[in-house]
Amino acid sequence: MTTFDPKRYWSDRLAKSYSLMGVGWLSLGEPFNRWMYRVRRQVFRRVARPLIAPLPAPAVLDIGSGTGFYVRCWQELGVRDLVASDLTDVAVAGLASAFPGVQSRALDVTEPLEPELEAGFDVVSAMDVLFHIVDDAAYERALANLGRLVRPGGHLVLSENFLHGPEQRGEHQVSRSIEHITGLLRGAGLEPVSRVPMFVLMNTPVDEPKSLHRKAWDLIAAGAQRGRRGSAALGALLYPFELALVRWLKEGPSTEVMICRRVGSTSS
Repeated sequence: MTTFDPKRYWSDRLAKSYSLMGVGWLSLGEPFNRWMYRVRRQVFRRVARPLIAPLPAPAVLDIGSGTGFYVRCWQELGVRDLVASDLTDVAVAGLASAFPGVQSRALDVTEPLEPELEAGFDVVSAMDVLFHIVDDAAYERALANLGRLVRPGGHLVLSENFLHGPEQRGEHQVSRSIEHITGLLRGAGLEPVSRVPMFVLMNTPVDEPKSLHRKAWDLIAAGAQRGRRGSAALGALLYPFELALVRWLKEGPSTEVMICRRVGSTSS
């Protein structure tokens, strides 16, 4: 039995494709991934803007920044005191090159934190990161660390799959139950405030594994793999419907974005 090595996996993957496809869904092609990231951008900006609006100079940390998609989203929202971080050296080097005005640092959120980082941020984002932590003990450490990074009264923005059914485990991704995730978040001093869909049509409906929705997704995924033109056209077709659905629905069948507020003290 081999043990999954996340740092090596992501280092190799980003070295081969330092792009949205490299941090997104490899088999769907870059054009479809770009449309998916357009959806992510709209949802993220909608939920993140109110968190920083009351703050004159919010300090923000982005976890698992990869190629810097959410770093750029924070910049678009006007954040200047911004730290990008990643598990891999290749990403940290790429971030430093792409964002010269942003501090870029190596950070494994599953490992002990450097003392100067604790309670150092008004907002921490961990987008499309946590479900890639397949080791359960490491996952618990990561959520505990997220609680330590956020100042009391500050916020965590995270994306997860939040299953209402049993967990689903893969080699480099685990979808966990909403009860398990929220229990760990509360144990870390992070109180869930809101949750909205990130995707409805344009990602695997992991919370509806045997539904007609899943069969529709299988057809969409097959279409996205039929060359660049087909991938781009399908993404463009689905995009406006996806934006309407993620605004209209309160629950999604796929990845969702949760906002948590840090309560209590910062002590362990």
